[in-house]
Amino acid sequence: MSAASRADGAGAVSAASRADGAGAGAVLETEGLTVRFGGVVAVDEVSLDCRSGDLTGLIGPNGAGKTTLIDAVTGFLPGNTAGRVRFRGRDLTRMAPHRVAWAGLTRTWQSLELFDDISVRSNLDVASRRLTPLGAVRDYLRGSADASSVDQVLELLGLADVADRQPRELSQGRRKLVGVGRALVAGAALVMLDEPAAGLDRAETVWLGDRLRSLVEAGYDMLLVDHDMSLVLRVCDRIHVLELGSLIATGTPAEIRDDPTVVAAYLGSHGSSR
Repeated sequence: MSAASRADGAGAVSAASRADGAGAGAVLETEGLTVRFGGVVAVDEVSLDCRSGDLTGLIGPNGAGKTTLIDAVTGFLPGNTAGRVRFRGRDLTRMAPHRVAWAGLTRTWQSLELFDDISVRSNLDVASRRLTPLGAVRDYLRGSADASSVDQVLELLGLADVADRQPRELSQGRRKLVGVGRALVAGAALVMLDEPAAGLDRAETVWLGDRLRSLVEAGYDMLLVDHDMSLVLRVCDRIHVLELGSLIATGTPAEIRDDPTVVAAYLGSHGSSR
């Protein structure tokens, strides 16, 4: 689906979702999701959801299992994972990563994995293509439609003015957005963002948060993992909290900020800040 078609009517859906305190339905659900590495349980029977129209947060101390959960949901740990993963009503449990992405569930990486010697536009164009015989036929037939989708995502992310520059020439904040753009043009219905604000200064973090909110308003659903609590509390609609691999709380930013269990486990002094 193109960025333009996602935007049509998306604002009404998002507004209604926030007004009643719940999403228009779960787009992603995990049920008893467990990840083991030998005798170590990294994710322990976690059941959570991401709702349509929401920007969902996932927080927790270092080692809580946040990135491991993303790895498991997106198919990178099939031999270590138990439990169920459902996305838009479809069972993705133990599905290969490329098929998870084809289903519309994509992710970003802490290490970005950009192609620094080609343009921003080319980075997105590469990500929009499926490297299979059938995908090659599809790309040949669609051609300009893919180019149009790339242009729309560049506009949404505020990257159109640097589309012909190489990622290594950009600020770290814009480099992070190129990674988000690659996930969007791959056909994402939901993007799982792994530490997008890592390494950013305060101004870049605020700017990134505003961009993420604009994407939600345009109709994209997102799960945000980040250690910057001011970012998560400011931009997310609902937040899940992990500690030692277990889900200890779910709620609105206000509820999470004031939850004594969360304060003790993670927020510390942030819990009393307004």
